[in-house]
Amino acid sequence: MRPFSAEHPLSVLLVWGFCLGAKNVSVWASKEQVMKQSLLRFLAAGFWFFCTGVPSAVVGAAEPRVQILSPKDGSRISQEQNSIFVSGKVARDAGRSANVDIFLVIDISGSTSLYAGVNLGDADQPPDSSGFGMPQITIGGMSIGKPPVRNIRNSILAAEVAASRRLLLQLNSQTTRVGVLTFSEGAKLMQPLTQDFDQVRRTLDDILRAGPYGGTNMVEGLRMGITELMGLGTSQRRTDAIKVQFLLTDGFPSLPIGGGKRATPEDSDLAINAARLAGRAGIKVHVFALGEEALSYPRAAVGIAQESGGTYTPVLRPADVLAAVENISAVGVDYVQIVNQTMGQRATQIRLAADGFFSSAVPVVEGRNQIDVIARASDGSTGRDTITVFFQSGNQRSLELEVFLENERKLKLEVERLGRSPAEIQREVERNREDGLRRPQQLPPPTDGPPR
Repeated sequence: MRPFSAEHPLSVLLVWGFCLGAKNVSVWASKEQVMKQSLLRFLAAGFWFFCTGVPSAVVGAAEPRVQILSPKDGSRISQEQNSIFVSGKVARDAGRSANVDIFLVIDISGSTSLYAGVNLGDADQPPDSSGFGMPQITIGGMSIGKPPVRNIRNSILAAEVAASRRLLLQLNSQTTRVGVLTFSEGAKLMQPLTQDFDQVRRTLDDILRAGPYGGTNMVEGLRMGITELMGLGTSQRRTDAIKVQFLLTDGFPSLPIGGGKRATPEDSDLAINAARLAGRAGIKVHVFALGEEALSYPRAAVGIAQESGGTYTPVLRPADVLAAVENISAVGVDYVQIVNQTMGQRATQIRLAADGFFSSAVPVVEGRNQIDVIARASDGSTGRDTITVFFQSGNQRSLELEVFLENERKLKLEVERLGRSPAEIQREVERNREDGLRRPQQLPPPTDGPPR
């Protein structure tokens, strides 16, 4: 039997049917809630029963593929700077194309109006805000209005947007598409998958301008992400692309069962089941849990990452996600080293983006220079590519190199505002991850305020 994958026509129909069917029964009220919850479980159980009889596609343990794109082997370079710009692409699965589709799944629930822990300044370049929201009230389990926000520029939502913009700045629009959706009471598609990153940035501005509101319907966000990445919604389908979701949240599922006011095991189960479905469709969900509330009850966040094959990244101080977001790879390669073997010297600046594209400033000497790029995958396997270039000092400056170094300077300044180094932040993430896996899954108390 052909393996279950996003390219299998039957798989596409089943995923679409499940997402649509589950969505259509997600009207929760009084006694009907229990009946429809049972129906949803029945659909999930039936789908899971089918999937367990269809083996998942298994990727062979091939070495990472490394390709230096610029400069070309044998190039002769004449410039004023004594470092050259070297760029290329790495990927874990040698059988896949260079195409990557990334969906940003952003939590805009009411609690994301809270302080991110650091004054972000203009890191996220947010639009102007008056600092006041409409009064938020609840009618029939749905929220109307927005919570008051003292300074949206320094909120958790602003940190989510800033991290998304930072990620976007490093991706390669030639082969990578990015889409955006938000979730609170439900899910809303803000931007289908596109290679127009300027449009994505405008969409992120719109999200911040609209501000936080409502509860946390995480399962609807996951389902919409699956639908779009598989080409069953508004986004155009690409069967050869690596597909991932980057889910940023400051809490835990509180809808549809919890009414936005409390966490329930059922809401977490729904989100985890959706992530299991994503994994079966070849979609990894990388979860960024931001703040004390998200870390206090990590069952859904951990389960979503595990069931989809993604990564769970717990960030105690929400603003630190600006540094943590850079440590996630969509292509399974988490480390690149670039060395000028002629000099025995490493690159002074290296940037490895989530979609596998790397850029660097590599020191050179007059004459022949052998440059090696070594990539390491998450399983420890390595791959390599080598070029030889001939360098001569000249009068012109490399514009590519200057643009790269200026972007690196800006990215470094953003992280310096956090007051801690990326290494310190990553060590704390690792500690939080271990703690989250050991933490007893005790439900947090319900809130008396508006849905969050």
